[in-house]
Amino acid sequence: MSDDKKPFTVNDRRHFTPEGETRPDSVDETQETPAAPPRRGAAPAEPHEPPPTGDGSLDFIGLLVSLGAQASALLGLGGAPEGSDEPFVDLPGAKGIIGLIEILERKTEGHRTPEEDKVLAGLLYELRMAYLARAR
Repeated sequence: MSDDKKPFTVNDRRHFTPEGETRPDSVDETQETPAAPPRRGAAPAEPHEPPPTGDGSLDFIGLLVSLGAQASALLGLGGAPEGSDEPFVDLPGAKGIIGLIEILERKTEGHRTPEEDKVLAGLLYELRMAYLARAR
């Protein structure tokens, strides 16, 4: 082995100090000065409005319907695939998606519209009943 190890240096290339201030040595005069990152616990400048619905954009109800369709397919509610007499059933997969919808229910509590509440409650009821019927 050789003792010809080259020393190395470590350069801190972060643009901000731990306090959120811009480092004087990180400012490149050819580029715009980056804005300071938002501090933790700071209130957002303006409340975000949900995107308009009905124009093909995704919304919460669309997400629920999509997840519900996936769970229904895994429960075999879509019918049997071509060339088969039995529908494809994946109970663990369906249970996972139902669990995901339940997590969304808990995490969005108090932030849903009455229509979203109605869709979510109905979807969970139907999927749970279908799961129980298949699990027997």
